[in-house]
Amino acid sequence: MADKAKEGGRMDLKTIMQKVGPLVDKAGDLCDKASPYVQQGYDKLLDVWERAQPYKPQEWGPALFGLLLVFFGGRFLTTIAAVEAIRLVGFHHFTGHLDKLEDQLQGVLRMPMSLSGESEPSLCSQNGMIAAEKDKEDTKEKESKGSQSQRVALVLLKTVDPQQVAEAIGGLYEILLAVVATLRFKFVASVTLGCSIGDIFAKAADHAAKGPLETALSPEFHKWIDPGIKYTCKGLGVLLAWMLQRVMSALHCSMRGAQVFIISGQAAAVKLGYLSKPVITEDTPTFTLAVGCIASIGFLNQVSYGFGLPFPLSLLFFPFYIVEWVLTFLVGAV
Repeated sequence: MADKAKEGGRMDLKTIMQKVGPLVDKAGDLCDKASPYVQQGYDKLLDVWERAQPYKPQEWGPALFGLLLVFFGGRFLTTIAAVEAIRLVGFHHFTGHLDKLEDQLQGVLRMPMSLSGESEPSLCSQNGMIAAEKDKEDTKEKESKGSQSQRVALVLLKTVDPQQVAEAIGGLYEILLAVVATLRFKFVASVTLGCSIGDIFAKAADHAAKGPLETALSPEFHKWIDPGIKYTCKGLGVLLAWMLQRVMSALHCSMRGAQVFIISGQAAAVKLGYLSKPVITEDTPTFTLAVGCIASIGFLNQVSYGFGLPFPLSLLFFPFYIVEWVLTFLVGAV
């Protein structure tokens, strides 16, 4: 029985490998097809970054980010909460792990150029040129017969440091758990608050709507009136709590963005020589007044757009919409 079980396990493993093999080949083909586009996109981003250097993006970038928070932060409620969670964990840990993965990716993207064999010095003597040419042809034939996944695996095995990748992925996973825990806590708090608000108004709604509903509905449907009123009030309470959470988030983003804009803008101006020293310091009433004025303008602007974005900006911020959707999905799925 034990031998049969072992044979069955081997057969199952073999069957699984046969089924997984084509998927791995397709994944390898997809990686091969996507890698030139990834490299081109990365090169274009570097080119854009180089072209933007005369405008000092490293100095003005934080100020621009603060300005975006002032006017558009309320639309991306979940994303802003995730950024705040990462800030509490430590941005340097987050960026350090990303730098490790970027170094490994750069090695993988550079590896196909070194596999061409053109830059490798010849190890054959003059008497062995024929054998070397034959070996080269055999190698080319083997590579042409090999699957795309094998070539991808070869590149990964030669370039990637598994220890560095494991540390980076593990660190990012810990940060992700912290972010998801923070977001789920806020989500649960909003739902709990909404249910409490619904319970408060359920009795009043029951007193006002039960009589008319009993008159309008047939007697066999009267049993659904009480739970219908109760859960309708809870749903409306959750919706109201979520709207209040968005309003609070928009106000928070406006305040935080105004603070970042003033501090970072003055720091950039001092660094570039436009100012000798900051005009408005954090410990003065003028700073508080300036933050309040900018935040009020940004918050009213967000309210006027219904915490959304006008048409041209919605296309520009489309990647942030994707991030918002992914984080919302993670909060509901984890």
